[in-house]
Amino acid sequence: MSNNHLIVGLGGTGGKVIRALRKIVKTHTDANGKSPSEANFEYAYLDTSDGLVNEADKWSVLGQDCSLARAQMGIYAASGVRPILQDPDSYPGMRDWIEPRRVFDFIDSGTAGAAQKRKLGRLVFAQNARQISQLFEDRLQALESSGSKTAQATIHVICGLAGGTGSGFMIDTVAQLRKLRPNDANYRILVYALLPDEGSSWAKSVSGFGTYYANGYAALSELNAMAARRYQPVNVLDGSRIEATKFFNGCYLVNNINENRVRFGMQEDVPHIIAEFLYQKTLNKRWEGLARIENGENDTNFIEKDDGIAARAKLFMSFGIKRVVVPEHEIKEYLAYGFAEQATRQLMFNNFRQGEGFSDEPVYKDWGAEVRKPEVKENLLISDSHLTLDRGILEDDAKAGWKLIDEYWPQVAATLEAHIKADKTIKESEWIRTLRIRLSDVFDDTYRRLGGVRKFYEVKSQARLEMARHIVRRIEREFFSRWNSGELSLLQLRQYVDAVLDDMTQRKKDYEDKAQTTVSAMQKLDEDLQRLVRDFNDVGTLGRLFTDKRDTRFAEAREKLQLLFSKNTWREGYMFGQRLIPLVLDELTVLRGKIDQIHVQLSEATEAIRNEQNNRLRTDKEEVCQTQVFDMDAVRDLLRRMTLDERGQIERTQRVRKAIVALAGIEVDSFEKLASRVNMNNLITTLSQQAAEITDTAHTELAQSSPVMHVNIVERLSRQYAANSQALSSFVADLYREAGNMVPFNKAEVERRVPGNEAASAGLQQAICVMLPECEEQREFRQHLDDLFRRQKDAGTSVPSVIEGTLTNEVVVIKVSSLMPARYVETLSFLKSHYDGLCKIPDEAVLLHGEGDGSKLPPLFAPTGVELQSRRQRKPYLLLGRLVNFVKVRENPTTGLKEWIIQSKDRDGFICINTLTGGGDWAKVWESEQPEALQKGIDAAVKAELAANYVHRERKDALYQQFVAVANERLEQSAHNPSDAQYVELRAMIPMIKDLIGIREEATA
Repeated sequence: MSNNHLIVGLGGTGGKVIRALRKIVKTHTDANGKSPSEANFEYAYLDTSDGLVNEADKWSVLGQDCSLARAQMGIYAASGVRPILQDPDSYPGMRDWIEPRRVFDFIDSGTAGAAQKRKLGRLVFAQNARQISQLFEDRLQALESSGSKTAQATIHVICGLAGGTGSGFMIDTVAQLRKLRPNDANYRILVYALLPDEGSSWAKSVSGFGTYYANGYAALSELNAMAARRYQPVNVLDGSRIEATKFFNGCYLVNNINENRVRFGMQEDVPHIIAEFLYQKTLNKRWEGLARIENGENDTNFIEKDDGIAARAKLFMSFGIKRVVVPEHEIKEYLAYGFAEQATRQLMFNNFRQGEGFSDEPVYKDWGAEVRKPEVKENLLISDSHLTLDRGILEDDAKAGWKLIDEYWPQVAATLEAHIKADKTIKESEWIRTLRIRLSDVFDDTYRRLGGVRKFYEVKSQARLEMARHIVRRIEREFFSRWNSGELSLLQLRQYVDAVLDDMTQRKKDYEDKAQTTVSAMQKLDEDLQRLVRDFNDVGTLGRLFTDKRDTRFAEAREKLQLLFSKNTWREGYMFGQRLIPLVLDELTVLRGKIDQIHVQLSEATEAIRNEQNNRLRTDKEEVCQTQVFDMDAVRDLLRRMTLDERGQIERTQRVRKAIVALAGIEVDSFEKLASRVNMNNLITTLSQQAAEITDTAHTELAQSSPVMHVNIVERLSRQYAANSQALSSFVADLYREAGNMVPFNKAEVERRVPGNEAASAGLQQAICVMLPECEEQREFRQHLDDLFRRQKDAGTSVPSVIEGTLTNEVVVIKVSSLMPARYVETLSFLKSHYDGLCKIPDEAVLLHGEGDGSKLPPLFAPTGVELQSRRQRKPYLLLGRLVNFVKVRENPTTGLKEWIIQSKDRDGFICINTLTGGGDWAKVWESEQPEALQKGIDAAVKAELAANYVHRERKDALYQQFVAVANERLEQSAHNPSDAQYVELRAMIPMIKDLIGIREEATA
């Protein structure tokens, strides 16, 4: 048997099963890509809505992406079918079955999905059939070129029967797949069909003519007709008929209630159960009985016949599955999510408390005092010296080698002083004035080689925004580095930024005050200078000759002047700082926003992670398809030990931090880059992935004596039940009950023997398998469990196969039933009641079926012996009535529509006209049950006519030849197919036709 498996998901149900299966496969695959299953899976998902694809958070498990590649899916809009409806002759694959086109008038640009219309679903499939067929071929080739490289595969087609997409795509999907791979032995096709659930909220009208339930019956009818070889679908690519010996090898029917009345959730539980069944089938290949029962090896008669005509295929099946599992995946998720929350707390708050772990509160600190430290301001480029451009901010300015203001003017003044005193052309009385003039020239024209102080600040003002950004970039790098190293948390950084903002805001006001204060100081210096000039000039001849008063006064004047120009430069610097600080504040606010953005995302991720953890290992929400066995106290204890391990926590959270930073690239040093790359999806994914890997390591380090993962289920069950045999027996009995077939059965139909099919086997073929892992430490208990499973089997079923399970952490019970016609399903009569009601509306009947209105499909319910006998007589009388012209077609005088009638006379000789059921289509009249009184009238009229006018042998032979001509005409219409159902039916009538006409077989010697 091939290990290649193509999973074809149609519509929402198919997509959910694919998603669940991919998550199961990913869960059981280790970090090296090794899986316990040898199966090679490929996928093809078809839908008319991208809603399922867009649920990105649901396509991952513990941070591992399980989404499909673009090449594995096709999403097709129903609103695009208008061109076909307007020009059907250009589309031969659709032309013959889209009439009447008026039934599609409801379609517009807002039509969602296939609008629960099977015919619309088929039309969407047909319009995109080439792409779909190519998608199937590509996926099959991908399987065939995989590791096994075998030209074999099992194709699993999964859909819901109640909607428009899955149910509408189903027939053509199976037909196109079989056309691509005709060999039904090497390429087995199995269908998994989800039946409509009673009381569904999706049903628009459970009592009237809503399509939800009728779709289910119509889809089953078409599947049955294909399997019974009564329906060869049109090839939607070219209009020909697709023929196959076996379109599909079997069809599993699934409901949300099993045969033991255990109920499952329709939207989540059932898709997961189907996915689990698929995985277990491919994982535990030792169960040889599965292949036998799926192939129906105990019965060679796969079709029930009505009066010799194929009617109901016995290719329908059902299954049930129940797992008892040590939920390693959920335990791992629980621990991982618990650690992930600790990691986000460290990132946000960085407050480890003994006996508690990382808290969700910050470490409080006086960040205002921190910002006021000179070394901090210097490092962050926000000192007064930087903000006033006493020192350069931008890299080029910092490298320019500027003298500080308070160093620059003393040096310039001292140099000028020496030059003036050495210049003998300058009178001593002019020294102070000359010094002031020359300092003014420097101030106005040559300061820092940019044309003076005011010009310097004017030029530099053009780069204020660049300076502000450079400052904040420096702050951001510093803060990011300290966060990246684990020194500070996001909340601490936010408080730090707030402190810088407050400090800068206050300093802007201080600069305004200092600029004003500097003006006053300069005025005071001017007054001092005027006094010094007077004192300088008042020094007499003797003073100049015998004392150094003038030199002293000149030195004092030089000091006053250098201070005056220094303050004037500071005044310009303060005014520059007043204009620079708002830009810095703006950039800091942006930085604060980026930090807040990351903090908010981490907060939301923490909440999401907490919710995910709360949904794991819930004892109040036991899944009906599995029973979990684990020690919750031991799990919580391990998480507690992980949480309180301070040294380990710091190392582990630092690993998470680096993984989050890596989301923005290799060399990341800013919150801006990180915020632009981080979103909720990749954040949670990264947290989950890292937490899962860390949890594995922590479990190995901390749980050696009491492991909660990698535990054998037999050993765990032994702890719980070894001392209580009665409880263990009840436990096994409950497993069988919950593993019942996923459809309730109609017991009367199961036991019923259909007339004409007595040679076929009665009832269901059933098999049960228990996957029980080996456990050397609990060998005796395992043997006891093995014996118990064999003794507790369902009454009337064969002894279950107990085989060694592949996965050591689970016991799996699977039940499969086959060789069942659809009539065995209990809800079928309920579905039929809705179907019959909707089919009374001609246009709705057309929308229910891929072709026609369903009247030519074989019945899903078998007739009783009385009904069969009546049917055997009804059609011959009806046909003879037409041949003798008692039954004829006419145009209704009121409606103008064609109809078939029988003309007779009452007792008084008056002519009576009775209209036959079925309208103007003879095929419908032929298949329809006529009212009892009308049928009796037909029978009586035919008998009377034959008795009166068909006594002579020549007239009898002529009438019989008319019958032969009808049969031959039907053979020609069916392209000379001797297996055509109607032709076979006509041939089966030969004895009765001869008997009614009165033709006796001549005795042979």
